[in-house]
Amino acid sequence: SNVSLVVQQGENILASMKDLKNAAKKKGKARFDLYERFSANIHSYYVYTLTDSKIEESPEVIAFLEKLDQFQEYYKNVGIDFDCTVDIRNAAIAYDNVLSAFNEMVTALGLPDRKINAKKF
Repeated sequence: SNVSLVVQQGENILASMKDLKNAAKKKGKARFDLYERFSANIHSYYVYTLTDSKIEESPEVIAFLEKLDQFQEYYKNVGIDFDCTVDIRNAAIAYDNVLSAFNEMVTALGLPDRKINAKKF
């Protein structure tokens, strides 16, 4: 179903987001590549949400995208400057906000069993 596709793609985003967060202090192409993968996953997620207006208009889906935007803001310079420094402390707060928004989203979409344990993620 559309819902399970959206949730699966959300999980793909979280995995690429985690890799990016873990590479925050690294410089160079490896971190850039992780940023590119993260951005591509967000783009795919956005495309999937457009297949169903109920999903697209879900307040929890909208909130998830907003929190992703806020997280991505901390990394956007990685795409331009391989040696830039990331605000790791604030990026970590934004990361936690994405995880909470993901859990609210999957619950709202009727798949609460897909919630993640944010403390272990």
